[in-house]
This record gives sequence, C-alpha cells and structure tokens, in this order.
Amino acid sequence: MDVALARRFPVTNGTVEEVLALRPDVVVSGTFTPPATRAAFARLGIRFEEVGIAGSVAESEAQVRRLAALAGQPQRGEVLVGRIEAALAKAAAPSGVSPIPTLLWEPGGIVPGDTTLVAELLRRTGFANFAAARGLRQADYLPLERVLADPPALVLVAGNPRAQENRLLGHPALKALARTRRATFAANLLYCGGPTIIRAVERLGEVRGAL
Repeated sequence: MDVALARRFPVTNGTVEEVLALRPDVVVSGTFTPPATRAAFARLGIRFEEVGIAGSVAESEAQVRRLAALAGQPQRGEVLVGRIEAALAKAAAPSGVSPIPTLLWEPGGIVPGDTTLVAELLRRTGFANFAAARGLRQADYLPLERVLADPPALVLVAGNPRAQENRLLGHPALKALARTRRATFAANLLYCGGPTIIRAVERLGEVRGAL
C-alpha cells in the first residue's frame, strides 16, 4: 500500500481494547490471532473474519472476492481480479521458451518452497524454481557454499543485499559466478497476494526481458 494512503488509517497493536474503541462492524485478521482474542470478539458480538496467507493465484483471487463481498463491493473485487489476470497474461513467458533456472534468495538466506504464491508467479513468468528442484522446501536455509558449488542461471535477491540481515545475499564471492546473473526483487512482493501480484509479475517480466 502507498505510505501516504496507509497513514490515513489508525494503528493498533491488535488488542481487544484498542479494536473495541474503534467500534468496527467486522475485524479481519490473519491466522495467528490468539484464541483468547477471538473468544473476546465472540463474547462482544464483533464479527471476526480470518484470512490466511494465499499459497496460489487462485487462493489469492478467492480472498479478493471474499473481502470485496464482505465490504459490500463485489464488483470492485471482480475488477481487481480482472486486473490480476491481465497482468499475468502480459507477463507470461512466450511459448516454447525454456524456463530460466532461478534462485529466489530471501532475507536470512532462506528460499521459497514450490507450493507458495511466489513460486507460482515464477513459473508463470518463465522461471524455474532452482531451490525447489533440489529438494528444498518453504523457509529452508540455503548456504552460500552450496550456491557457489551449484550455481543457478539467475539469483533473484529479495530485499536490500546491503542490509545487515542480508549480508549473505550480497557476498562478494557471488561475483565470481561469471555465468550467473543477479537481479533484485522487493521483499514486500513475496507473499502479499491481491493487488501485489500485479507489481510482482511486472517486476519478473522486467527481469526476464533484461536477460
């Protein structure tokens, strides 16, 4: 979300007292809401809707439709789904082109599994999940030594490689991989789904075009 737009909304730490003071018609939260908090909302008669992390485009579009219906704006949900589908079609890899073996390296040196939203976006835009092809699953750690011994065609660095937690991703030894290209991918595009899919596939399309 645009920062200026986000600043228009009040912020809470998710406590029942703070939420109750806002007198909401409905509370939308993730799957990590404590059971005691859910029980308190139920006792207070506040409608609680849980939305998890989407693992695919289909799940994400279903969430868009669900939230749009919840807001009384189903048509706006369909418009957004249409925009997502159009972006996916535009960024799709040309037929007959071999997928590019790509390591998506996340902060801390972890990798995405093959059943995540970002893994599907990689496939649909012409990339092959390098880590998943080697048996690594969601949030598995991939050491630098293994990358140097078995380099991919592309390392897609999620986040700022100069940040303290990302020193591994910007290690100078990676420069020795003459046949491996590197590109960046914003960390906030990894899991959010919804309208974020549009920006994610646009970025992946840019990367593939540059290669």
